[in-house]
Amino acid sequence: MIRATRKYLGLAVAGAAAYSMSTLFSAMKPVLLTRFVEQTGLAETLAGLLVAMPFAGIAAASLIMGPWLWRMPFSRIALLFGSLLVVCELLSAWLFGQFWLVLPVQFVSGICVGILMGTTSRLIAKTQNPDELFGMVDMTAVLLMSFMVTAVGNSVEHWGLSGGYLCAAVISVLFTAALFSLRTRGEQAQDQITAAPLQISLRPVAVIAMGMLFITFSGLGFAFMFTMAKNVGMSYDSAGNQIGVLLFVSAFACAAGGWCSARFGPVRPLLLAFFTCAVGWYGAVYATTPTLLLICLVPAIFALQFNFPILLALAGSLDKDGRWAAVGSPIITSGFAWAAIVAGQIVSYGGLNSLAPATASGMVVCALLLGVATLADKPTRQTSPGEADATH
Repeated sequence: MIRATRKYLGLAVAGAAAYSMSTLFSAMKPVLLTRFVEQTGLAETLAGLLVAMPFAGIAAASLIMGPWLWRMPFSRIALLFGSLLVVCELLSAWLFGQFWLVLPVQFVSGICVGILMGTTSRLIAKTQNPDELFGMVDMTAVLLMSFMVTAVGNSVEHWGLSGGYLCAAVISVLFTAALFSLRTRGEQAQDQITAAPLQISLRPVAVIAMGMLFITFSGLGFAFMFTMAKNVGMSYDSAGNQIGVLLFVSAFACAAGGWCSARFGPVRPLLLAFFTCAVGWYGAVYATTPTLLLICLVPAIFALQFNFPILLALAGSLDKDGRWAAVGSPIITSGFAWAAIVAGQIVSYGGLNSLAPATASGMVVCALLLGVATLADKPTRQTSPGEADATH
């Protein structure tokens, strides 16, 4: 993994910056969801919709990506969409009290991040070590997320919703600057591609649907982590700091997932993580003390971080040009949007405890889709020995 990162250092830094923009939304989501209800009186369903908008935008970005975008110099893509993201966060800090104005602004911010993620994902998928490189990129993004959870939590605690979005704007400036590592390191950023349109078949549909649904159902509890923390007596500062430490440690599960995918193939690691995720969130939902909550969050969050690079690498194996990775990575990541929306509906009608059986049901669906993808057509990209074993 270290050799792969050194060989593609500029791409690894740019990819980590793009994915960190997505984890910034993840860091903001549980804090802002609870704070919107408290500060503006929004219903939980509307608050869930609002914090889901960036992820809906990420998903929408997959619809507008194509050869016309990939022919643009990466530096232009980074400057254009990184700058627009910063503007969107500044506007949100000003307009946070006007729900119907913030909604489209956050949607556009997600489109910006989705385009940056898709572009870097396609380039990573075309390398010789996509599993390990995705693992390293995702690990870096989650490591940074642990700090972002703390920063956003403290900002909201002291300056409310406006402070949370201003914090996001500052962080977005730093990530936009990091995107230019791809150019300054001399990596080949873009190439000319004139390939025929992607062919839709059962395998890519099953793989991408499984990835999106896993992020959705594993994220149901994540959307209400701060609510769970408050229910057991934790403050915003305390919960932000404790969960931030947990996320920092769990980041190493991303690297482990990438290594396991390259070594053993995707099937067995994914199935193990599905089971672990369901058990962890069940315990977290029913926790009665801060200690028990944090203990149960360990397997729940580790499973999410472990699976994410495996899902991205699996999408990247679907074609030799990495175009399914470009399309699939924003759609898979959009699961965080649907998680917030679905979790809000579930909690509104069934209470917080209903998140546990909902998560377990989702893991069963993911396991079934994994079986479909495994039995479907083989990927066109030449697989590693571990992948070949898993798909035979």
